[in-house]
Formats: sequence, structure tokens, C-alpha cells
Amino acid sequence: MSVTQVPAFTKVPSRSDTPDTFSADVDSFLSEIPDRAFASNQQAQEVNAAAEQVATQAAAVAEASAAFESGVNADRWAAGDYSDGDAVWSPTDGLTYRAKADFTSAIDPAADPANWHNLNPVAQAKDEMARLALVFAANF
Repeated sequence: MSVTQVPAFTKVPSRSDTPDTFSADVDSFLSEIPDRAFASNQQAQEVNAAAEQVATQAAAVAEASAAFESGVNADRWAAGDYSDGDAVWSPTDGLTYRAKADFTSAIDPAADPANWHNLNPVAQAKDEMARLALVFAANF
């Protein structure tokens, strides 16, 4: 991502200059201040936007890390009460699932996608490929 660069002053007045040069340099210096202020404000907006993106990405990474850790430490599923975010592994397929809300579970997570989110993207991709193959076969 590129960030607006604040332009440098083309002339900076110096007390050692002759009066005519000093006067011309002051005029040039003062005329460039609005453009520098505009560029500085633009740069600040861009940096703030980048900081927001970084914060959003950091939150996503933290969430993914927490999901990974809870999935690694998941307990075997058993019928009972679960809280939003609880992770279990299914005795039916051995895959890890996360509860979508607080609820009482009586159905194995592998057979209950309404209440459980599959934490296994490879398994999800396999299921999606099987679904697409059926759609393709039915239409062609």
C-alpha cells in the first residue's frame, strides 16, 4: 500500500540570504504550506486506514488462533449442554466442530450443521465438491 508523500519545501528561507532572495524564498515557502498541510492530512488518513486494516487482520488472526487451540484441545462430543464457541470432536467422523450458539445437543455434530460449525476446511471442501458433482451430474 502506498502512502501519500508530503512534499519537501522547494525553498527554505535563510537569514544569511540577501534581502531579495530571502523575500522570494519566504514567499515560496509560505505558498507551499497549504499543499503540505493537505498532503499531511491525506497521509494521516491513509495511515489511519492502514492501522484499521491491521487491527482487523490481527483480530482475525487471534480468532483463528483461538479456534485452532480450542479445536486441538477439543473434548469428545457427548449429548448435553454446550455454549457458543465450545469445540468438540465427533465420534462419528473424528472431525472437530464448534458450537454456533448456546444449546442442548442431542445429535452428533457431524449430523447437525444447524448447531455446529465444521472446523475442518478440507472436509468442508470435500463435501462441497461432492455436492457440486451431484449438481453437475443432474444437469449435464
